Amino acid sequence: MRLQDTITRENLKYLIRLFYERAIVDPVIGHYFIHELGEDMNHEEWHEHIELLADFWQAVLLQEGPYWGNPSGAHFGIANLTRESFMQWIALFSLTVNEVYVPELASRFKQEGVYFSERFMQDLNI
Repeated sequence: MRLQDTITRENLKYLIRLFYERAIVDPVIGHYFIHELGEDMNHEEWHEHIELLADFWQAVLLQEGPYWGNPSGAHFGIANLTRESFMQWIALFSLTVNEVYVPELASRFKQEGVYFSERFMQDLNI
């Protein structure tokens, strides 16, 4: 796949799925996702999660779409989140974004990813 120079619903879902394919096997963060959603990414819960995150990124980066959730609140029920897990999320997310989008768009994703990670850590007192 060539680097994308526009953000579409389809390439958002591609990015998210690619990220999670890597995240569930990651020794630092994989267990969080498997515990919450299972290890079979073809399961309905995963499809719903990917759609939700596509809504989220569409709202954040394009100011459009149906997302109305509370991204911090969704993380309060996850046990034992650490600063290290958020740092690993950022590293893996950044790597994946760089493989999907041209540098200008990848930079926007990474800036927002860091912002939300810092916000989540603050909200969760990590």
